[in-house]
Amino acid sequence: MDSYAYSSIVKGLCREGRLKEANAILDLMAKQGCTLSYHVCNALINGFIKASKIAEALRFFGEMSSRNCSPTVVTYNVLIDGLCKAERFGDAYKLVEDMLQKGWTPDMITYSLLMDGLCQSKKVDLALKLLSQIVSKGFKPDVTMVNIIIHGLCSAGNLDNALQLFLSMSQWECLPNLVTYNTLMEGFYKARDCKNASAVWALILKGGFQPDIISYNITLKGLCSCHRMSDAILFFSDALNRKIRPTAITWNILVRAVIYG
Repeated sequence: MDSYAYSSIVKGLCREGRLKEANAILDLMAKQGCTLSYHVCNALINGFIKASKIAEALRFFGEMSSRNCSPTVVTYNVLIDGLCKAERFGDAYKLVEDMLQKGWTPDMITYSLLMDGLCQSKKVDLALKLLSQIVSKGFKPDVTMVNIIIHGLCSAGNLDNALQLFLSMSQWECLPNLVTYNTLMEGFYKARDCKNASAVWALILKGGFQPDIISYNITLKGLCSCHRMSDAILFFSDALNRKIRPTAITWNILVRAVIYG
């Protein structure tokens, strides 16, 4: 068999979680002088990560050079994602440093993975610090990256910094999207700050965005939590007029508001 045939087998085994067999095929390929592609190496590393075998993934990653297969940015991103999910942020940072030392440039996905992991582990301050570091190097964050941190800040109840980050977006030529506004609006409603939440709704309309069912569900839940049922009914009617179909979540919000007040 040629390298392509072997690679197809390895990828298939990895998809089925048969990692020992996949690794054995790679060893066989090496013995027969077949060239390893980074695609097949990435497939095995991804398989280890999905099976929560971080140590095995790192071991194989360390062997790639000796197997004449150089890691790519995708390889690093797969590992960084796995390390962040395992809350091994120190190791994830080291991988980014390793990338830089070897001449690879971390991409938007690399940084977003790190920031998402930090925010989900309630280490939003470290995510903000990382953002500051990359901006100081001339890197312009995209809206996905900013949304991750705004969500983390709102979840932590740090609305001042969330709003400050939102206001900073223009200096990076980064335009907010509907997710940005929905996240901010939900943060304000959770803090029972209906005034600022309403201001965000006004920005959605002013920016020419079409509110989606998520926007309406956030608003309905927020208004009901502030005991503004009459306003909630008006927004619900507005959603229907815009041909936006309510979901089970929408009805649940309204029913709970009627029952519990």
